[in-house]
Amino acid sequence: MKIQNKEAIMYQLKKSKSVLLMLSLVTVGFIGAGISVETEAKDRAAGFYTRGDVSKAPGSRNGYDDPTASASDPTKPTNWAKNVDGIVVQLEWAALQSQKPETVPSGQDKLSTQLIEDALADVREWNAVPGNNKLGIKLRVFAGIYTPQWVKDEVGSSVLDFKGSSFDGEFPHYWKSAFKTRYKQFHGLLANKYDSEPLITEVAISGCMIKNADMHRARSEYQNINILIDAGLTWQKDQDCQNWQINAVAGKWDTTWVSVARPHFREFKKMASSPSKSDWPLSTSVMKETVETCRKAGNCVSGNNSLEQEDKDAKAFSNDQHAIYYAASKYRGTRSKAPLYFQTDVKIVQGSGVIHKIIGWGIKNSHVEMIELPTLKAFKKYDDAYLGSNAMQKKRTKLKN
Repeated sequence: MKIQNKEAIMYQLKKSKSVLLMLSLVTVGFIGAGISVETEAKDRAAGFYTRGDVSKAPGSRNGYDDPTASASDPTKPTNWAKNVDGIVVQLEWAALQSQKPETVPSGQDKLSTQLIEDALADVREWNAVPGNNKLGIKLRVFAGIYTPQWVKDEVGSSVLDFKGSSFDGEFPHYWKSAFKTRYKQFHGLLANKYDSEPLITEVAISGCMIKNADMHRARSEYQNINILIDAGLTWQKDQDCQNWQINAVAGKWDTTWVSVARPHFREFKKMASSPSKSDWPLSTSVMKETVETCRKAGNCVSGNNSLEQEDKDAKAFSNDQHAIYYAASKYRGTRSKAPLYFQTDVKIVQGSGVIHKIIGWGIKNSHVEMIELPTLKAFKKYDDAYLGSNAMQKKRTKLKN
């Protein structure tokens, strides 16, 4: 039987940096209650993680930055792996699960996980070298257009048009119970294989995504929202899915932290023309609710896939009309702030701000512990030495302490 108060134990163990607590959940027996815990809670991802530089076109959004090639890849900063703490492995759900699990012959793996195995092998090779810093892995598996075709056929889908971008194509009806069943089943299979893998520190949630993994519903994309509304989507069903996916995924990963990006949530409706902000009003109560759903799950880290100069200009941490305000808000109860992650903009220079200054602003105003950096190619183009500079590395140290 799983321990019931996973939230309290995961948080208490991870909020401390002491060596003793970082040993985490060794086998604990609650003899009087008849409950035993035989799993070990992992450390949260902390420091700098590289997000990879992969195409967004379906069939091509699988990849990661190989640390073993960091000294020889001319497109990335020299020895970049020495200056980060982990890598994000990006994967398409379709690439991992091309067949219905019930059609896979007995004894064969129901998932195609070679890319994950390759990333694990590369990180192990890097970590085994004396003097190298130890790297971890965050998995980000994309649903949306990257959902297996057999799932789309089973649950229903709609063709959406994002003006000739890589996202044009067939999207599943993610709000339907049949989709939820398959998505939860998929994470059960993935967790069964990798929940006990110590190098995998975090798994991103993206079940209810349309275009982007942060589940943002942009007013400029109202025509696609109209198509999904005609197929049965409602604001309430979308909201329900946002909360459902958190509990569904967190419940499958017992020792691994899961994370979810929190965007603006606007109460959308069908429109004949481009909606104004008042047509699709911001739902601050829903933004707060979804963040709290993550925190209550116990092993979920909330975040935001945008930390950039325009957020600083908007005073996001004190602006209750901004998604970052809710992701970084005070924790429930007596805890002061909640752990979170940020993904930065893809640019090194953002208006009047340089990325290390923007990261510093995030650290000052929140309990951020992990930053997903811009692409390594962007660092190389700006300055080969910038990632390893004191300006960047001081921020990396602060994230981990």
